[in-house]
Amino acid sequence: MKQRQKETVSTWLYEEYRRLWIEKGQEPHKQNNREIVAAVMEQIEAAGIWLPEQEVTKYFYRRKPHYRSRIEKELQPKPKMQDKDSQTQKEQGAGSQ
Repeated sequence: MKQRQKETVSTWLYEEYRRLWIEKGQEPHKQNNREIVAAVMEQIEAAGIWLPEQEVTKYFYRRKPHYRSRIEKELQPKPKMQDKDSQTQKEQGAGSQ
């Protein structure tokens, strides 16, 4: 695959993997791998890119751990950041009692 094709295909694979993950509420089962690759192959063909499905499948398996960790990071609840003013007010309130 050419570099530009890799970037495009990687984006499509990630988006499809993430879509299934969110739809199911958990990491897609390995049985869904064919479904993911098939959906991306449709996009590849629609874009007029010629790539063998086997090559896309191999690429997906190599990139899957990266996609998994990226999605897990995205879906983690973000810790709430306290702004400086509210923290100062709490400290002042505790000291005045």
